Amino acid sequence: MLEHLTGARTNSFFRRRNSRLIFVPIVTIGIAATLLAVLATIWAGAESDVAALERQKALVTAKLADQVNQMARDVAMVAAGYASLLPDNTSDGARADRREAQVFGETVTEVFDFEQLLLVDDDGELLSDGDPAIARRYQWVRPLLANLFSKVRDGRYQAAIRGELSPSISAEMLRLEGRASIVAISSVIFDGERGEPGGMPTPRAPHYLIGFRFLDGTILDDLSREMGLKGARYARTTDAEDGEVAFQVEASANGDPIGVIIWSPDLPGSKVIERLTPYLCAAIAVIGGLFLLLVLRLNRSWKELHRSEQHARELALQDVLTHLPNRDLFSRRLKECFTSTLSDASIVVGFIDLDRFKAVNDSFGHAAGDELIIKAAERMNEVLDGRGTLARLGGDEFAILLPVRRHELAAQIGIFEAIVSAIDRPFALRQGEVTAHIGCSIGIAFSTHHDCLPEELLRRADVAVYQAKAKGRGRHVVYDAEIETGQRERERLIEELRTELSQIEAASLSGRMADALYHSALEVHFQTIHRAGEEHHVTGAEALVRWRHPRLGLLSPDKFIPLAESTGLIAPLGDYILEQACRIGLTKLQDKMIAVNISPMQLRHEGFADRVLTTLQRTGFPSSCLELELTETALVDNPQQAKEILGRLRNAGIKIALDDFGTGYSSLSHLIHFGIDRIKIDRSFVRLLDTQSNGAAIAAAVTSLARNLGMETTAEGVETQGQRDFLIAIGCTDLQGYLFSRPVAADDLMIGDSDCPQHALRSSAS
Repeated sequence: MLEHLTGARTNSFFRRRNSRLIFVPIVTIGIAATLLAVLATIWAGAESDVAALERQKALVTAKLADQVNQMARDVAMVAAGYASLLPDNTSDGARADRREAQVFGETVTEVFDFEQLLLVDDDGELLSDGDPAIARRYQWVRPLLANLFSKVRDGRYQAAIRGELSPSISAEMLRLEGRASIVAISSVIFDGERGEPGGMPTPRAPHYLIGFRFLDGTILDDLSREMGLKGARYARTTDAEDGEVAFQVEASANGDPIGVIIWSPDLPGSKVIERLTPYLCAAIAVIGGLFLLLVLRLNRSWKELHRSEQHARELALQDVLTHLPNRDLFSRRLKECFTSTLSDASIVVGFIDLDRFKAVNDSFGHAAGDELIIKAAERMNEVLDGRGTLARLGGDEFAILLPVRRHELAAQIGIFEAIVSAIDRPFALRQGEVTAHIGCSIGIAFSTHHDCLPEELLRRADVAVYQAKAKGRGRHVVYDAEIETGQRERERLIEELRTELSQIEAASLSGRMADALYHSALEVHFQTIHRAGEEHHVTGAEALVRWRHPRLGLLSPDKFIPLAESTGLIAPLGDYILEQACRIGLTKLQDKMIAVNISPMQLRHEGFADRVLTTLQRTGFPSSCLELELTETALVDNPQQAKEILGRLRNAGIKIALDDFGTGYSSLSHLIHFGIDRIKIDRSFVRLLDTQSNGAAIAAAVTSLARNLGMETTAEGVETQGQRDFLIAIGCTDLQGYLFSRPVAADDLMIGDSDCPQHALRSSAS
């Protein structure tokens, strides 16, 4: 059967490969031909457009140069006319000749389309009959014409020195009155200066004629008409719209921009491309249609082969309970993702571990546990909605594989958040007879650009899920290099704790444990417990361990107790705390109750009850003064074993207290079946007494329940006078908190007689 299945997979693989090879030459030729035709057309059109545009700009440049030269010729021609009309100042008819020259100037201005004609003397002063508008206009433009005027005047003088009587003329483009203009200046050579044949020339005062035209006037019209500039317009700045070209006009003297000519260029290449586009589209559509027909025909047979192969793979690579991919299939798909050639492909792996699953499995049976696994898988599948791969690795462990694009990495976090929320909802088992509350811890690892091997990616996800559990479960944690640093620090701390416990064990074996000279870094501190309503009366104290670490200072239990629980060091650590509490209690708290916290791991450890009784016998501490505090988790993990151990301890006179009642998996049956002597109201409920009515209702309900069952109650975390008064009013028997005392070292614990106790807190107390 195995050989047959292997042969079928091999044949299927070769069929799929041959089917795909058929498409290679077709796709290659079609795409190559299409791309070549499209690219050639686009390139030819673009080159044609560039050439046409450069040609238009060159023609505009040449045309503007012609306009400058034409302006110089026009002004020189008009200057010659002025030379024959301007009067001799000594003539009797001078005034009449000036009027005639003025009429001549107005006429030629209109005929030659000048914007303005100005006649000035050798000092650049305006020669006019007094038109104020012309005078003001000349004063505005005079500074801009200074360089050009000086150039013409210098040319006149140099010509006179050489004995030449030809006029000095110059023209250039510049900005006048904020507009691009062509300005020409010509000296005026009078007829009298030329002299009669055989006679001497008559000297005259130098005159100069200034004329200018604006580019945005008739000059632009001529350009548009002669050059075929469609929609030509003048602008001071480049504000061309899409499809327009901007030609910058520069001053002749210094090259400064003085304006922009904008027009819609004639682009023959774009027109050709536009005409060819329908034909190219039609050709591509025909090729695509033929290719699609071929794909459909081949795909039909390929799907049939794929379905048969998929069915065989599912039988061999499927989890029997949930019908999800198993560990082998998950590993295969992960390796397939790493062989992907996509440059922007990324891989997301999430390890999912169900919290408190063992408690449900042990309490309600394996059938309920299997049902819980199935329903948890269904909820995770609903969240994924077909994205990626959800696999069951075994037991209560699942894994998710998400191949995604690099820019989609951040969005994947939302998927894992939704899974945490989905698993956090209650599960109805056994057709609604049982309701289970669990959660899940998720470790997430990313791989971008295939920057790590599959094995490394799985290891990172495993490190992250462990971190999620260490942070309190019911959450997701994304792998980060700092987690590795934290893990190394954790391993170092575990090793240091193991060394410290080894030294304690060695001291115990050598008989130095009771020696006053021996001081362990693990210190037992105490927080006193007071009778409600009679706070001067100390009923006992809770033993709390601290670690005076040489590197990290004084560490609270939450920093190292979880490490001890996860590594099996909790048993020797718990034994040491119990023995130290009993020894100190004999001297510091005579006839007072000593409360010692017991970890669920300690209770499950073989021989726990024997070690407790042996410690009491060795230290001489009375069993009636010892109270062991347990959480309900310790009772749920193995109820029968817990009942037997607690029953034996209670028979020896030891009291049992239930810590953190109501904050976790609570059941009223535990109060009766396990013989609980005291209920401790959690500090989270006490904290709500000052702010919310819910806290008061819960505290009152727990106190009333304990009183009716004949149990005592201790309220933890009492910090305000209002909390104290309310707890006394509802009948709480004992109070504990910062209002009365902080945890202090044994040396700082001072208690007088029971009627008038004194507990002093030194400044160094933690």
